[in-house]
Amino acid sequence: MTAEHKFFLETNPSKLFFKAAIPGAIGMIASNIYFSVEMLLIGRFLGQTSFAGGNLANPLLLIAYAVADMIAVGSSIGISLRLGKGQKEDANKMFTTAVLSSSILSTLTAVLLLAAGPFLFRLMGADEALTKEAISYLGSYTIFIPVTCLVFVFDNYLRICGWVRFSMVMNIVMAILCLSFELLFLCAFKLGIGYAALGTSLGMSITCIICMIPFIKGKMALRFVRLKEIRESITEIFTQGLPNFLNNTSGRITSVLMNTLLLRLGGDTAVSIFGVFMNIDGIIVPGMYGVFDSLQPAIGYNWGAGRKDRASKIALRCVLALAIMCLIFTAILEFFPSQIFSLFLSVDENELIIAVHAIQIMALTYLVRWISYSGQSYASAIGKSGEATLLSICNAFLFPILMMFILSGQGLEGLWYVTPSVAVLSAIAALIIYVMRIRGLTEK
Repeated sequence: MTAEHKFFLETNPSKLFFKAAIPGAIGMIASNIYFSVEMLLIGRFLGQTSFAGGNLANPLLLIAYAVADMIAVGSSIGISLRLGKGQKEDANKMFTTAVLSSSILSTLTAVLLLAAGPFLFRLMGADEALTKEAISYLGSYTIFIPVTCLVFVFDNYLRICGWVRFSMVMNIVMAILCLSFELLFLCAFKLGIGYAALGTSLGMSITCIICMIPFIKGKMALRFVRLKEIRESITEIFTQGLPNFLNNTSGRITSVLMNTLLLRLGGDTAVSIFGVFMNIDGIIVPGMYGVFDSLQPAIGYNWGAGRKDRASKIALRCVLALAIMCLIFTAILEFFPSQIFSLFLSVDENELIIAVHAIQIMALTYLVRWISYSGQSYASAIGKSGEATLLSICNAFLFPILMMFILSGQGLEGLWYVTPSVAVLSAIAALIIYVMRIRGLTEK
């Protein structure tokens, strides 16, 4: 039995949680916080137009990264299950397939979105200045995406191989590199928004190369192999990763629609307010993701090894951690909305009053968001891709579209309630699916 096998199958669930989930959450927050810091620096040094342009472009950029994330998550589940069954060669084949397909497909997606960008931004109602900023931002990222997309892929595989602390350290290093490059370009050289994206891309690229080295040298439980027949691996990767992809991409599509409504009803200011909330969300969600994602291999290992009770115990600790995190973030946003908003943008008193009101409403999202997120993550970890896909579609597309349609008639005030109402509906859906699954298992 390999070291990572023993780590996931024999470590006490509580001890496993503290050794894997906490470093994983810290690492994921560190690996994603640079996007929020990037937007903070753009707002501070380049102003509201650049900030709004970056927020218009972000959903398109994240769709391209969602392709790599889908492959990383989908392959991680299959790899973990195979390693749990002792099928190491099959795991290596899936690992190699995933790395190559991530780079190719993410790059194609980014190029297509960049080409469609000017049309999409104008369709949303952006003027020439706003469109120019958004395209400059998106274009810089696209150049580096064949390498930067692999950051998400190798981060998953480091955790599968038991290198949780190394993953955390590399994510922190990446955040520091990205911040350093951005401060150099924006603060010292006074360059534009495209160089903000360049700074982040350089930091991500350097980190990705460092993370690849142990796999290339053959020091990990996973290694690159020569590929022959990959159809089966590709099919499984996409099937298992589809819920995550749908959640990410449909969420970005609804963000585009939300930004369109906000731009028409409240202009750059409304887009910037929502952008601040989404950047805060970009810190909270990775923390949630890091908790479950770090222990997803352990859940998969134990489920694949037939130890389903142990898998459930590990998952329960993740659920409790997510609930505590969400409640803490809700309190922070409710009590310090003006201070948080002012970190990103300097606005006049009237705009600040609107921003504070909006953030306090949207903060209610996290009171229940942990319920649907836990249900989806656990379903994915144990291979219940149908359940996870359904929750993803509801949470990131169906419910947001429904609530935007219902609440947009109330103007900006109605739009601020979209995210909390979606969280409530998604929580109800997750609980219904969970009860249906338990009853199904009981009947058997």
